[in-house]
Amino acid sequence: MPLFSQAKGRSVVALATAETLATVTGLAIAASPARVAALRLKSTGHGTLVTWNHVQTFGPDAVTVRSAEDIQTEADASIRADKHLDPLGKRVLTEAGQDLGPVEDVEFDDTTGHIQRLILAGQEVHGDRLMGAGSYAVIVTAP
Repeated sequence: MPLFSQAKGRSVVALATAETLATVTGLAIAASPARVAALRLKSTGHGTLVTWNHVQTFGPDAVTVRSAEDIQTEADASIRADKHLDPLGKRVLTEAGQDLGPVEDVEFDDTTGHIQRLILAGQEVHGDRLMGAGSYAVIVTAP
């Protein structure tokens, strides 16, 4: 299972043209079930994200999509990216308000996008515990 820190900077390549369209810069997550909703991108005019359902493969060297049309602006995307925020660096709070520390990394299934675990300093939180993510914190169920 890949860690997001290892995926940052990976090229996004169109299968139809073999053109490099963008570079992965971040991710957007969703809860219930915990999954990667989209990859945030730095691109040369193609858009700023690709939703997970448009990812063809998440390989060790590149992410592939069918074509440049799969890369969208946040305004055109099928998800509301502002509701699916990047968890990296956010505080992790239990539903009871206990601060577990910041998210250092995210391990996910590169086929399904399901989040396997959130990695914090000195501990891990299983992805099934993810309740939500916002601009301030990631909320998880108590162990």
